[in-house]
Amino acid sequence: MDAAGARPQDQALICVVSDTAQARWPELAIHLRNGAQPGWTEDELSEALMHLCGYIGLPSVREALLTAKEVFHEMRNEK
Repeated sequence: MDAAGARPQDQALICVVSDTAQARWPELAIHLRNGAQPGWTEDELSEALMHLCGYIGLPSVREALLTAKEVFHEMRNEK
């Protein structure tokens, strides 16, 4: 844990949720990559985004999922 007490994996997920709620798509792309580094899978990150539908609305979640699809595709091609 860092000084704030949150694990890097948890911090990454918080950023993904925050970016989606605020419609910050370029930042979301960065934080999705960061989220995959400490161990979140594509399925876990996608599920977290889907869970937001009832809280922030489908249009924002749809854009987030499209961003995630693009980022995950890029990451698979980098390997």
